[in-house]
Amino acid sequence: MSAPARAAHPIHWPAVLTVVRIVLVVPVVVLTLQRTAASDWLAFVAFGVAALTDGLDGLAARRMGLVSAAGQLWDPIADKILVLASMTALVIVGDFPAWAAVVIVTREIAVTVLRWAADRRGRGFPASPAGKAKTGAQLVAVLLFILPAGTVPQAWETSVLWLAVGLTVVSGAQYLLRAPALLKRA
Repeated sequence: MSAPARAAHPIHWPAVLTVVRIVLVVPVVVLTLQRTAASDWLAFVAFGVAALTDGLDGLAARRMGLVSAAGQLWDPIADKILVLASMTALVIVGDFPAWAAVVIVTREIAVTVLRWAADRRGRGFPASPAGKAKTGAQLVAVLLFILPAGTVPQAWETSVLWLAVGLTVVSGAQYLLRAPALLKRA
């Protein structure tokens, strides 16, 4: 008698991409803390690949019909881990404004708590358009600050930083305004 056939376990690509994004945080932070031209470029590449997985995991989830409440919770958490860890490394080496990091960290903690509360009530808390734009702006801002000094004009860094901080505040306010109704319906 032959052994029963094993069910095929397809790879859940959106989850794999989310995990890859989290794993890439380690080399980005280690390389950023070194602040040599070579390590900056390597950190830039690793961060860029991690940032690309952000768009790809959502696209894969939608195309493969694998959108889930867990994905809606963990995808933004992976984004936050990538941005906040990389930004913190940049603050430590003195290459990212601490005031901007405080604004971003405060918003991210508040929204993560709201997402967790919604998840505990069985509700999804998907990213808003402003939240998605905020993530994109934060990713670009951190990416620019990772580059070796003088690679891009400081005006570009400053402009993208202000855009990221502005979208951080606006999207955070939108989430806070939307949260009571979502949590009350639960």
